[in-house]
Amino acid sequence: MQEVRHFDLVVIGSGPAGETAAMQASKLKKHVALVERLERLGGVSLHTGTVPSKSLRETVVNLAMIRQQSHGIQIAFKENLTTAELMFRKQHVIQEQESSLRRNLDKNRVAVLHGIPRFLSPNLLEIAPNESDEPYQISMDYAVIATGSSPRRPDWAPFDHECVFDSDTILEIEQLPRKITIIGAGVIGCEYACIFAKMGIRVNLIARDRDILPFLDREISENLVFNMRNQRITMRLGENVKAIRKVGPQEMHVELESQKVLPCSTVLVAAGRLANSRDLGLEKVGVELGHNALIVTNEYHQTTLPNLYAAGDIIGFPGLASTSMIQARIAVLHAFRELQNESMPREFPFGIWTIPPVAMVGKTEEELTKACIPYEIGIAHFKEITRTHIMAEKDGILKLLFDPETLKILGVHIIGPRATELIHLGHSVMHFEGTIRYFINAVFNSPTLDEAYRVAAFNGLNRLDYDSL
Repeated sequence: MQEVRHFDLVVIGSGPAGETAAMQASKLKKHVALVERLERLGGVSLHTGTVPSKSLRETVVNLAMIRQQSHGIQIAFKENLTTAELMFRKQHVIQEQESSLRRNLDKNRVAVLHGIPRFLSPNLLEIAPNESDEPYQISMDYAVIATGSSPRRPDWAPFDHECVFDSDTILEIEQLPRKITIIGAGVIGCEYACIFAKMGIRVNLIARDRDILPFLDREISENLVFNMRNQRITMRLGENVKAIRKVGPQEMHVELESQKVLPCSTVLVAAGRLANSRDLGLEKVGVELGHNALIVTNEYHQTTLPNLYAAGDIIGFPGLASTSMIQARIAVLHAFRELQNESMPREFPFGIWTIPPVAMVGKTEEELTKACIPYEIGIAHFKEITRTHIMAEKDGILKLLFDPETLKILGVHIIGPRATELIHLGHSVMHFEGTIRYFINAVFNSPTLDEAYRVAAFNGLNRLDYDSL
């Protein structure tokens, strides 16, 4: 019988949360194993989610910029690009990032084990290798479960990976669609709608609600809808899908309950995601699962079993790569009694890689109004900023919400160029309880997009009728 190897910490899953947990434990000089079901490392984030979709978006945006000749330079290139050409950069980035991850795990002496894991007890894990080898067991003091999530695949969708795809398989499409129907107007659906539209492909976007991305500030979401319609994305709001039918080799009909029929060549179903918590044996060892099989955890990301922790998509909202890494770090530090002042921030930034991108941190106008919290607004239109004219990207706004008495920032909302990176300056000032006066007195390199914060701050103070700024 094979000897049972013992580890201080076993991490299940190699996405952002799993990688962070393994690295943090290694820095604490712990004996760490990372278990990954697949032969590749990096999880959904690297292979089918965040990294590939954003890499494809970058390719498409740059291609569109060249075609527009907005910088006055004429470049001849072939018009009918193949899928392989469009996906080249995506594949290159994935390969580089996976190689870097493998090197880091090796350098930090993390044992990487491939196979299907299943808990036999809170301290014992069985791993069934992907090859024909016999299952074996490893033991541990602590474990961090970071197995992520998978696309929800509703029964009414006839997935065939030729005409009907989910958000994982759409990146394997062999031929660009003539026209695509996207079912689901959440973050993933909106991002892919913009990517395909930027390629010049006609897009139908179906949403059950009348409002897309309702958690956004309404002014920002309305701005996004306007931009999406301008890209010839047809928005089907307040609609439910009745059926998806294949009527020809490359012809699909999406039938709506309102009796509309939407012909297209390709269907992408972006109907949310499900936690990958099943088949791990969690309930048998006493781990509580909540709604949609999400693992229930406390503020330290500890499950109902004190030596088992969970982080990332597996525990639900917000399900971001950025927050997953913080959750995993807190979990490991708590497990080994190294937690000091670390905690999840009160507010964290959201980024949505639509075209144009959207980012936010803090409260929206609607939330502040509902809570009866007084606020004032400061807005900068990007067309006022020199840097956007240089970039040929003048559309969008940066919006500050602040307390009219203390001038402390209550929320920052951006739609426009580099929004997902610009948001961090506002987030930092919020975190340290700064006021909008910071942006007026700060020295910004010029010309930069960050100058929009100063313009928005002056706009906000002008609304208060300050005699002197």
